[in-house]
Amino acid sequence: MNELILHGCTTEPLMGYLKALGVLRTIAEQVDSDARGCWRDGVFVLSSKLTREELSHFFLRDYKPTPVIVPWSGGDFFDVSRNETIGSQSKTPTASKIIESFLGASGDRLTEYRLALHCALATLSQCGISRKADMKNKELKRRYIGALRNASIESVIDWIDTCAILTADKVTFSTLLGSGGGSDGNTHFSDNFMQNLWEVLPEFDPQRKKPKESSFSLIENSLWGINTSELVPNRTSSLYDAGASGGANSGHGFERISLTNPWNFILCLEGSLLFAGAISRREAPGEKGRAAFPFQARLTTTSFDSSSEKETSGREIWLPIWEKPALYNEIFTTFTEGRMSIGSKVAERGVDFARAASSLGVDRGINSFYRYALVKGRIGGDNYNTSAPLGRFAVNERPSANLLREIDPWLDRFRRDASDGKVPSRFKVALNRIETAIFTFCQYGGTSRFADILCALGTAERELANGEKFRKDKNLWPLAGLSPAWIEAAYDGSVEFEIALALAGIYDPLYKLGPLRANLEPIQSDVDKQGHNYAKWTEGGRTVVWNSSDLARNMAAVLERRIMGSERSGRDDLPLASRSTASLGAIAAFIARETDDERIEKLLWGLLSIDHRHSYPKLDKCFITVPPLPRCFALLKLLFLPGGLRMGTEEVKIRPEPAIIPLLRADRIGEACAIAMRRLRVSGLMPMPHRSGNRGPRDREWQVSGVDPLRLAAALLIPVSRQDEDTLTRMILRQTNYTETVAQ
Repeated sequence: MNELILHGCTTEPLMGYLKALGVLRTIAEQVDSDARGCWRDGVFVLSSKLTREELSHFFLRDYKPTPVIVPWSGGDFFDVSRNETIGSQSKTPTASKIIESFLGASGDRLTEYRLALHCALATLSQCGISRKADMKNKELKRRYIGALRNASIESVIDWIDTCAILTADKVTFSTLLGSGGGSDGNTHFSDNFMQNLWEVLPEFDPQRKKPKESSFSLIENSLWGINTSELVPNRTSSLYDAGASGGANSGHGFERISLTNPWNFILCLEGSLLFAGAISRREAPGEKGRAAFPFQARLTTTSFDSSSEKETSGREIWLPIWEKPALYNEIFTTFTEGRMSIGSKVAERGVDFARAASSLGVDRGINSFYRYALVKGRIGGDNYNTSAPLGRFAVNERPSANLLREIDPWLDRFRRDASDGKVPSRFKVALNRIETAIFTFCQYGGTSRFADILCALGTAERELANGEKFRKDKNLWPLAGLSPAWIEAAYDGSVEFEIALALAGIYDPLYKLGPLRANLEPIQSDVDKQGHNYAKWTEGGRTVVWNSSDLARNMAAVLERRIMGSERSGRDDLPLASRSTASLGAIAAFIARETDDERIEKLLWGLLSIDHRHSYPKLDKCFITVPPLPRCFALLKLLFLPGGLRMGTEEVKIRPEPAIIPLLRADRIGEACAIAMRRLRVSGLMPMPHRSGNRGPRDREWQVSGVDPLRLAAALLIPVSRQDEDTLTRMILRQTNYTETVAQ
């Protein structure tokens, strides 16, 4: 076997990739069934019994082209004259004339092509189609394609299956072959394919006034990347190679004409036949009559792509890259039987493909994919498709990607409703952020990127909370009930995550008040018969105090609301228990403005969707260098604990002081601390500074400077552990026997 490196067949542009498939397919089917192929550093490597020279001469002398015909589009087949004698042509014939040239050509390797053309013309007559306008009838077109498929030879059937799939009520065309399944705007691929063959095959020399002498240099250029000056002007396909279309700023000068190699287009279409569609083999259970083409999906435009908003209706194609030599039959099986799936669900969008690849939904020895967008409007106008490279996607196993199945029902509903053209743009932006975060995580991995998914979900949830009309019209429910495994997958060891998780887990142990989520959005949480947590929207939302203000102000408002709710319910403790706590170092960083408040808020909204009834995974606290914890915080926090303060074997109930939060808002930290000192003394505790002889309490020494009073108030909402409560106690209280102090 000879190892042949085809430098003309590369992963970019799309034409280069399809050429590689075309070479392998043609060689394996016509001359060397043991031929193998693989990708190496973006270049296709062919292993064959043929030498380099034999491969080039095979295409010039022996290659039998696949009959590429598109009689269901355009008017070429309606003007064909079967009796006209083919004379010498001064230039390449077009439209019906190129069909006549093929019908009048001799040579064994064009026999199947001539049979296919005769069959197409005969089937038009059998279906009663005599003019181009008849094809505007969609049902008549569908019947014609079905009749042609039934009457054609096998090679034509393969081509038709690549172009179109017939279901019971419609025909679905492959975007890989343009908007019309073999035509794109006014460009007809069968016309172009035959013109390119006419220019390079010696069988057409009798029809040329001037014999071609450049075919060998053109095949050398196409296969091996050797430079040639024989490229053909003014014939290109921007669908497969946008760079060859010419135009302004496309070359060294101000403008360049389009130039192409006929063999590039020929081998490109030969390779496209591996993307033949199917109905049943790529269907999800219970879904019948759906057409599917291999590795094609609805286009997902992420924030990192250059695709414009109008291109979101396009398609994208994922081209598999394998690095171990494989037989053509093995590759053919991958394309025809392999599918991208998420569990039992067939991947339908680009973001689904990313999830499938990251969870090893594709397990055929594929190392990576090259992703292309097939969009309209970039070149030639809105009727023409263009392939735009979107980069390489490596296949890596990311177990956390399986957690995304938990949001699928909600996300599918939100995607459908947010994609409606009439909805406010903020919901479309929120959807784009979710899909960008999912795609980025699947591509690169990492806990911080999984946390970005939570942030994006939280942003969408916040938009729904503020979009009452939208969520009512679309009947959208809140996202809830995510497993605590999301916490472990998203925990990036940051101070921001630690604080957000501690806040998200706040609840009322007596369940008289709702969880913290009820203070951010108008919802009510409940449990269904299967024990699954869910949430529903409520009217009014009287407990909601979160608004568009900054994080610290909102946290202070939530604390004040929960204190008010506690007083109204006639209880002595505060509904501030949490299933997670933040370290004192994290709180010190928050008070000192050394945290990313925007990140905390986004994570908080995302973490609210977790089912906090279950145990959290064990997480290591972050270790950071932080400024000292302000002593005024330690004093005030002793009044805002969810339970009693442990003093040896005793537990002291300290009544909270609602007046402290308004004082902090008014930048009166000293007065707030003085109230806290008095409250501790009333509870039988001895805060420092304390009474000394005949001198009164030195409460005025709590005049604090350098501390933001609003952030101090917000920090009082953050739950701390029992161990940290003891640390706060040692910072503030004189260590004496509590029982003796009360007795005195």
